[in-house]
Amino acid sequence: MRCLLDTCTLIWLLSEPKKLSDGAVKIIRDRHNEVFVSTVSFWEISLKHAIGKLSFENVKPEELEEILTDKYHIAIIGLGEQESLSYFRLPGCEEHRDPFDRMLAWQAIKRDLALISSDTAFEHYRSCGLRVIW
Repeated sequence: MRCLLDTCTLIWLLSEPKKLSDGAVKIIRDRHNEVFVSTVSFWEISLKHAIGKLSFENVKPEELEEILTDKYHIAIIGLGEQESLSYFRLPGCEEHRDPFDRMLAWQAIKRDLALISSDTAFEHYRSCGLRVIW
């Protein structure tokens, strides 16, 4: 299985793993799965850290890439040009205004990745091909 963690799932994995569902933990730990984190989530975390809305105990945001790749064997994906240029095709701006979530949904759709998230707002995108797992 190939999956993408949404930002909240990533934050819980690093700071409050008990909030993760059993299914999410199983998928993340299974080495047969390809698990990804987007640089979009890094950007969101960095912004929240800068304004004081988020901090990790004993971890700086710039250390996250190494922690994720070394400890969790999670791969990092960047935001591609075609994902950025075709983002306007994702419907539902009125219902779901969070640009970070919307871009993660679009990346998952475009790359055929299941999105691991507890956020029910992602349900808006199932008709576009988004697969959500929790």
